[in-house]
Amino acid sequence: MPSVSDHADHREGGYLESLFAHRWRLLGFLITTAVVVALLPLTQPDQHAVEAVTAQELVRAQIGDIATALDALDGIDEEPAREVRVVYSGIDELKEPIWRETSQVAGLRATDHLAAPTLQIHTRRQDSGYLHIEFELSSPDLDEPVHTEATQRVGDWKSILPPLIAILAALFLRQIVLAMVAGVWFGALVVARYNPVEGTLQTGDYLVSNITDTFNLYIIGFTFALVGMVHVIIRMGGMAGVLNEVAKLARSARSTRVATALMGFVIFFDDYANTIVVGTTMRPMTDEQKISREKLAYIVDSTSAPIAGLAIISTWIGYEVGLFEDLAHQLHLDMSGYEIFLGIIPFRFYCIFALALVLWNVFQSRDFGPMLAAERRACQKGQVIAPGAVPLTRKSFLEIGPRENIAQRWYNAAIPVALVIAATIGGVFWSGHGDPAELGSWQAWQDAFSTADSAMVLFWAAALGSAVAVLLAISQKLLSPLEAIKAWLKTIPSMWMAVAILVLAWAIRSVCDDLGTSIYLVGAVEGLITLAMLPLITFALAAVVAFATGTSWGAMGILLPTMVPLAAQLGDGTPTAMLILMLCFAAVLDGAIYGDHCSPISDTTIMSSIAAGSDHIDHVRTQMPYATLAMLFAAGCGYVGVALGLSPWLALPLGIIGVGLVLRIVGRSV
Repeated sequence: MPSVSDHADHREGGYLESLFAHRWRLLGFLITTAVVVALLPLTQPDQHAVEAVTAQELVRAQIGDIATALDALDGIDEEPAREVRVVYSGIDELKEPIWRETSQVAGLRATDHLAAPTLQIHTRRQDSGYLHIEFELSSPDLDEPVHTEATQRVGDWKSILPPLIAILAALFLRQIVLAMVAGVWFGALVVARYNPVEGTLQTGDYLVSNITDTFNLYIIGFTFALVGMVHVIIRMGGMAGVLNEVAKLARSARSTRVATALMGFVIFFDDYANTIVVGTTMRPMTDEQKISREKLAYIVDSTSAPIAGLAIISTWIGYEVGLFEDLAHQLHLDMSGYEIFLGIIPFRFYCIFALALVLWNVFQSRDFGPMLAAERRACQKGQVIAPGAVPLTRKSFLEIGPRENIAQRWYNAAIPVALVIAATIGGVFWSGHGDPAELGSWQAWQDAFSTADSAMVLFWAAALGSAVAVLLAISQKLLSPLEAIKAWLKTIPSMWMAVAILVLAWAIRSVCDDLGTSIYLVGAVEGLITLAMLPLITFALAAVVAFATGTSWGAMGILLPTMVPLAAQLGDGTPTAMLILMLCFAAVLDGAIYGDHCSPISDTTIMSSIAAGSDHIDHVRTQMPYATLAMLFAAGCGYVGVALGLSPWLALPLGIIGVGLVLRIVGRSV
């Protein structure tokens, strides 16, 4: 989720740094950027190789229209429609790679038969490093020739600067929105040939075009609608009702820890709601059972983002599907963004192992490292926080709660959530297939998830859930109409940062696409890294960016448009191409969440400390060993093991059992 820079002080010095420190950060950013700009030209790959990759991208962007026209000729010509007479003109060095890509993607064969359709291909270089390719298909059986053309900037070292500047600015300045705006603006400046006025106007064009895109608008609307529904559910006591039912299991220290973890799994649709509601609700019970605040903060933090990231309906999925959908179009994948999300769930090794470790921990009642000391202090001395510790509190985060003196009914949360899930599943089938007679067909469901307008379905499902939540609150007189609407409208100020990051992430993707960033990266790293190691490198880079910036969403927005196209390019034509691509999708998401878990400036980490009433630094240092244990198994069994050929269905049980065994061997009873 987006980083929050204005949280309350966790110690007397607080988080507000002195002007002197800000100057040093700015100086570090400027020096590092200058060094990078000086060194990047040395990484420029061979120009002909980069042009060949660019040409292949242009072929993929256009060949669909040609293939469609050839399909229309089937049954008309006596000769097979996939045989064409090829007439090439232009850059000689590109003839072979262009035809190889064209024949592979469209299934074409060259022939000298005079009756075959004629495919003319023309290439030329344009000013400022652009490559232009034209296709024209003609045949007596076509009413008119089919003509397509496209232009793409040939990637060079300058194309990596926009995402790199965004990453460096985020690392040094810790202002993710400012960093991403800087990246978009610099990319627009390069596109505008370094004219600052045109570059600024182009920046506006990138933002407006992404904001007004229909798919993107649905995703933004879905995010607002679902978070609004959550706010209404909390305010009318539905969430408290769910927690009250689960809390009945809490009769001892062990059962209280188990109940807390189960609550983290139950509130799967929003990490903010999970953190605030579970932490504040369970804190009195964990204090009574002499469970340390550090342990409560760990359970809350380590179930919130992982479960929201894995859930098929959550406030995260709109953001992730929005990025996935753009990449699917860019890479010409025959998959929707939602289908990609579902497809990579078995590869979400860190999230799965982190959740498994929480369950092993609460059931075994064993700990190690700083957490063991904290738990023994709480159990033996009754000190749920360390002497001298300063619990992190902020009133605004604790204000989200049920209205006083109302009935807390669990079904007021269950009904809207279940409705959103059912509406999403049914809506996907209706949008993508639409034939009720084939509801029992697995192939029909596969087709539906591939072709459904997932963004529209998610939006209307969340809107329906919001409407039902409001009606439940009003009909039972739990909230007045005005109170219900006010609860829903709290979404707007709470989510503006998330929406800003989402739009900027789309804009950076557009900038990288226009500049040919992935094309440059392919040429720069080809031969330096193996395809099998790319998922691990992607995971590590996402973790570093999220750790330094405190935002998993920002890391996803910066790295998905960069690393996934790189994986597609490096893996093109290899047997493991799709596997590596899916691993890299998952590696960005999981690496970002791991970095977020270890970062003292992460919003969810800070909120976990707030909700649990824990000293923030104590929470970070006690959680980090557990997060790192899950990360090591995710890296070894998952992003390295699966990339080298290990089945994910074997990697998953190995990692789940592995983290439990390490906890059993290394951990000690409280």
